[in-house]
Formats: sequence, structure tokens, C-alpha cells
Amino acid sequence: MTYFYNMKNVHGSRLLAFACILLFHCTSCTNAKKLTIMRDLSPNQTVPGPKPPPVYHIRAKDNLYISIATPDQDLTKMTDPTASGVNQAMAYEGIASKAVNGNTVDLDGNINLPMLGKIPVAGLTATEAEDTIRSAARQFLKDATVKVRLLSYKVTVLGEVKMPGVYFNYNSYITVLDAISLAQGMTDYVKLSDVLVLRPTPGGTKTFSLNLNSKSAIQSPAWYLLPDDVVVLQPGKNKGLQQKLPLAGVIVGTISAIALILNYTKN
Repeated sequence: MTYFYNMKNVHGSRLLAFACILLFHCTSCTNAKKLTIMRDLSPNQTVPGPKPPPVYHIRAKDNLYISIATPDQDLTKMTDPTASGVNQAMAYEGIASKAVNGNTVDLDGNINLPMLGKIPVAGLTATEAEDTIRSAARQFLKDATVKVRLLSYKVTVLGEVKMPGVYFNYNSYITVLDAISLAQGMTDYVKLSDVLVLRPTPGGTKTFSLNLNSKSAIQSPAWYLLPDDVVVLQPGKNKGLQQKLPLAGVIVGTISAIALILNYTKN
């Protein structure tokens, strides 16, 4: 009877260990699906591209990089801090440097440039602002080349990412996936089926929900982010359980091992 009792305990311990392994395997499979971006895509598949990136119009308080280059290097140095031998990346590294070297649009929608004075730019695109500044510069400067870039193009990424924070973009546009990459990717607890984008507008904050598990996310009007957008990667409803599973696995595994050792010792 003792032999059969011990064998029953051994089989029970093995069964418990097997159940734990099966539980973790099923859980990991489920998580893998939930953590797969656009899991409905297949190889050699053509899907409709995203809608055109939204056109941004300059607003009051925006910080602009404005370069007015001319054949006369002395005049060029007056308008572009990078023309005096300063590396452009260093000239605009950090928020403080952007504020010093950039041109802030005042509350009336104007920028104040050396020699040219106040020029209205609010409501214009970067290309339109270049044309406006170039027209004003022709009165004083010959063959001026004008470049305008938005220095205050920032997006905030919060929630289930590895490095939440504020990130600056110096390209013409940035996508949701770009923003997540800047934040060093997502955690294992993210709910990709409901990624929230908050967008400030003159009439209030507009919200969007993107299902990044599906290719349909590409068609969302929030696929391309605008300056000051906030991306929130929300946690899944089982985040607490998922965090406890590894510890539970260690405890159950330890108990199973002890039970096996005790049964072996009795035999």
C-alpha cells in the first residue's frame, strides 16, 4: 500500500508540473498573438497605403528653424547659427538650445528676423513660410535661399513602452510605429488592439483608437502623428495576472520538486 501511495504522489506531482508547463505554454501563445503587430498581414500581400500625411500649419508659440543663405557669408551668419561652423545637431541639441537658436512665433503669428523685421507666418505651411520669407528677403538680399523647419514638432509616448517620454521629430512626418520605436518598443503587457492617440485641436482634444493588431491601423487618420500628439499604449486587462505568473511558476515548480524528492526519499 505504501508503494502505491508513494507512486500516486509521484504521479500527482508530475501531473501538477505538467499542468503548470501547459498553462505557461498556452499563456505565452496567447500573449504572442496579442503582441503581434498587424498579425493579419501575410507574405507577398499588397495592402492599401496610408492616407496622405496631414499638412501642418504653423501656429503661435511654434519654434522654427529658419535659414536664409546668400552668397555673402557674413549675411548668412546673421540668420543661421550653423553657418558659423557650429554643427547643426549641436546647435539644436536640447530644449534650451532650440529656444535660443530657434525663432519663436509670437502671439500675433509673426516671427522677427534680423534685417527683415516681423513677418507673418501663422496659418502657413513650412513651404508657404519659405516663400513668404524669400519674398521679404529679396528686398535686401540677392539670391537668397530660405529653409524653414519646425523645431517644436514633438510627440509624447506613454504607457506600456520601455522608455515613456517626449520625443522630437525633425522629418516631415512621423507614424505611430515610429513613435513607439523612439520609446524603445512596447512591453509584454501592452494592449495593441486599443492604442490611444490624443490630438489637441482649437475645439478641444480629439481622440483616436488604433488596432495595431490589424492592418486596418494604416488607414487611421491618426497613423501619421501631428505635433503635440500623445500616444498612450494601454495595458491589457490581465497585466496583473501576467506579472504574477512567473513567480507562481517558480513557487509551483519548487513545490513539485520538493514533493518528488520527498517521495523518492521515502522509497
